[in-house]
Amino acid sequence: MIAGNVRKSDSVLKGLNRSSGFTLVEMMVALFIFSLLSVAGVVLLRGAANSNEVTDAKLGDMAQMQRLVSLMESDLSQALPRPYRNEQGDRVAAFASETGNNGRGFLSFTRGGQSNINNKPRSNMQRISYQLNDDRLERLQYETTDGGAISEPATLLDDISGLELRFRDKRGQWRGNWETERLNDLPRAVEIRFEQKGRNFRHVFLVGTGYL
Repeated sequence: MIAGNVRKSDSVLKGLNRSSGFTLVEMMVALFIFSLLSVAGVVLLRGAANSNEVTDAKLGDMAQMQRLVSLMESDLSQALPRPYRNEQGDRVAAFASETGNNGRGFLSFTRGGQSNINNKPRSNMQRISYQLNDDRLERLQYETTDGGAISEPATLLDDISGLELRFRDKRGQWRGNWETERLNDLPRAVEIRFEQKGRNFRHVFLVGTGYL
């Protein structure tokens, strides 16, 4: 009777030993599933990182565009019907536009409202020029209203192509070039179109509304 009980105990222990571990096949399957989960996690993390990079780039482009729109809106709304004198002393129209010339100002005018933080003896007027230079849209400002040195250009946008302008005259007509009857004439509005990184943009700005 004792021998029978011993044999039964041995068989139970052997059964427990067999059920308490994993076979080689089970281990390989578990490792395979774990590797799949790891690869999926890496792919998800990489996708999230790429998405963040694309989002940051888009937000940067939007911030640049908003800066351009804000600056042009501020400058053009405070444009003044004041002719100025160039370096040779010749009188120049208050508002001038030259398109299709790389490195030349496609918009040049005098604006008011210049801040004077340092309380220097100077006018509150300022000459502004926008130019397209090597596919970069730049803004320049002159030290004085008549003649004077010009600042280093500040790049507002890059990768610009197909720049086009239209001007609304005092009769309410749109035209592709600005030709003044008098030196102090200003357009009522300016429309600017251009292409950047495969996308087309159009902005319209009122001129001189800050002083009407």
